[in-house]
Amino acid sequence: MKWPFLIPGFLGAALLCAAQGKPSPPKPACGVQPPSGLQWNATAQWLAGVDNSAANAAMTPEQRTAWTAYSKLTTADWSKLQNQYLNRIDAWRSKALGNTPARDVGFYPFSGPDVANMVTFFPDAKEYLLIGLEPVGCVPTNVVDYPPAYFTDLRQSLETVVATGFFRTEGMSHDLKETNVSGVLPLLLFLMSRSGFTIVDAKPIQIDANGALTPSPTQPPGETQGVAIQFSDQRHGVRTLRYFSLNLENTRIRKKPGTLKYLNGLPETVTLVKSASYLMHKTYFSTTRNLVLSKSRVLVQDDSGVPFRYIDPKTWDIHLFGIYLGPIDLFKDWFQDDLKAAFAEPKDVQPLSFAIGYRHRLESNLLVGVRKDTPAATPRK
Repeated sequence: MKWPFLIPGFLGAALLCAAQGKPSPPKPACGVQPPSGLQWNATAQWLAGVDNSAANAAMTPEQRTAWTAYSKLTTADWSKLQNQYLNRIDAWRSKALGNTPARDVGFYPFSGPDVANMVTFFPDAKEYLLIGLEPVGCVPTNVVDYPPAYFTDLRQSLETVVATGFFRTEGMSHDLKETNVSGVLPLLLFLMSRSGFTIVDAKPIQIDANGALTPSPTQPPGETQGVAIQFSDQRHGVRTLRYFSLNLENTRIRKKPGTLKYLNGLPETVTLVKSASYLMHKTYFSTTRNLVLSKSRVLVQDDSGVPFRYIDPKTWDIHLFGIYLGPIDLFKDWFQDDLKAAFAEPKDVQPLSFAIGYRHRLESNLLVGVRKDTPAATPRK
């Protein structure tokens, strides 16, 4: 009877219990709502390892010990992420993007839960739209339902973004399926809280067949499920981040006409594309590629984004940063000769002081495209 040990996660535990004649333990209640007795901001700070005062009375000694260790580790993790990536991006942005308009919507396709990079590149957008394959997920609805391992699993889910500045979809998919952490909601709350925002509210949303945003869930369910997180800071007041779980491949998105209508109805955006697996280089992601090109007033991307040949210099002012060595071996088929030639003109290329995408520091590249009919930004007061 060794076979149950070969099956990972909750399923393995359930089969083992069945083999031993024991009922499998029920999963705790989980939802898009803060744990009982907590508000959303207190929940986010607790999950981010920032402050446990609101949850402390309901925590067991084992939870407190685990959370304290987790808090110390994640504080060090966040400091590392800031020093290696976010602070450097912020300094670069103030120079490279300081004269570009904020626009109403910050758009980040193929993002997963990577809100930290989005708000660092485009801190002044009035709202944000992130799209990834990962489900929204939930958080346990009672403090006692967060086992000590929850904090270990949450930190593991964030490990690659701390080490490399981006999420690995395959690894994160495993983490979100095989551990205590459900979906991207806990990761979004962590990153937004650590970024200094106050979480005002979070609600499940969906895009219906008519292209409208509606509360979720409803019967019948909408086409595309998501979450809307309201957050605030002193400078901007209350804003909204929306995350949708959506496959952007042509045949998949065309089966969702309401979702396509919603995306085509977006106002002009500032757009970030990085670590995007070169998907828009493929013919079967042309719908998303065309969406990015038609909606973006400002486009910031590494070479895994829209192929260089589609960014027409008659339409775009193009600025290059860093160095182009071509894709890493995993994506070697997507080398761009025209981009290599553009980077070979030293007078047209500026340095890049941070790593971005799949390569290390001093090997990375960024392209900034600004539509030629885009008015300059109003100077900040």
